[in-house]
Amino acid sequence: MSDRERATTVPSSAGTAGAGKGRRRWPVAAVWVLAPLLFVTVVATTVEKTHGPALTRPSNAIATGQTADGRRVAVVAYETDTFPSLDLFRIRSIGYSVQATAFDLDTGERLWDTMLSNDHPSVGAQALAVGGDHAYVRTDDGLVILDAATGDIVARDDRIRGLGEDRVASLTSYGYDPGARLVVLKDGDGTVLGIPLGSDTAGPVPPDVARRWEEDLAATEPDPFLYSETMDDTTNHEARLPGPEPEPDPLTGIVPKTDMLRASWAPEDAWSANVVLDPATGYAAGSEFGFAVSEAYDGGGYTYQVADLTTGEARAGLEVRSGAGITTVTVDPAGYVVMTVPNEEGQGLLVVATADSIRTSVIGERGWLGT
Repeated sequence: MSDRERATTVPSSAGTAGAGKGRRRWPVAAVWVLAPLLFVTVVATTVEKTHGPALTRPSNAIATGQTADGRRVAVVAYETDTFPSLDLFRIRSIGYSVQATAFDLDTGERLWDTMLSNDHPSVGAQALAVGGDHAYVRTDDGLVILDAATGDIVARDDRIRGLGEDRVASLTSYGYDPGARLVVLKDGDGTVLGIPLGSDTAGPVPPDVARRWEEDLAATEPDPFLYSETMDDTTNHEARLPGPEPEPDPLTGIVPKTDMLRASWAPEDAWSANVVLDPATGYAAGSEFGFAVSEAYDGGGYTYQVADLTTGEARAGLEVRSGAGITTVTVDPAGYVVMTVPNEEGQGLLVVATADSIRTSVIGERGWLGT
């Protein structure tokens, strides 16, 4: 081999070896980058699947109404505690907070979920009303007005226009008058004011509204608010139906029970079967719309069924494994029976019944990253 050939061959061989070393460095670098990412992914997935659901305790009030975009929605306030699990959604509260959340009554979709307070012990909070552009929640610190579409806080406490520093920090100083479509409140001077449904500004109310609420709105709480409180008389073994009361028998004076309904469509093996009541009227909930709802207990949980009042047949059903039944009921004027029910994992459920369907949504459901 000539000197010229050796001169050209040696550098070529050295370059090939250097390229091989460079190629071998790429797998090593990839391992150092990908291994930590893989570890974090595995840990996050494990925590997500094993940390368990967040405890949620809804307050004993549900507000329903129609928003500006035409949706029928339900709003409920609740207390939640994810400790000792990490919940980045409420990192400011270290997992503990009082929230307000809204659901679409037709689809069960959660529309928004907003933190109201991260104080401990918790503040009491109850949904009052929802309609137009706003939702209203009363708390121990005053009134909170939220955007009905997004859940953003529009105004609260002493920042409400027309109220300001005259606000009273008491849950029982605020109420809702459905006839006048007014959120009513009592200011620091004892004057009854009102906020029209959909507005964010307080102002004078008609004299009859002021008289109606003057005694009911108080500046102090009679007892501390507890999220374990439930609504009284949510069910009964029988319930009245709408219409005139039957006349008593002229001979015996006994009033026939022709206007009473029993849950005959409930499962036959149930230990007990009750009719869900409308707390506003005392009638069977949904009976104004041609249906009724039953709650049956079988020893391990509850079965909820919707029945057609004409045929007496069940149209839809829902099973909830739980040791406790309905805690709150309200009937929306558009034909929805809306209830809160606990499940066996300590979460609140929003149950919505119509003439031919019954569906459930978990209140406060979210994963480790708040999704």
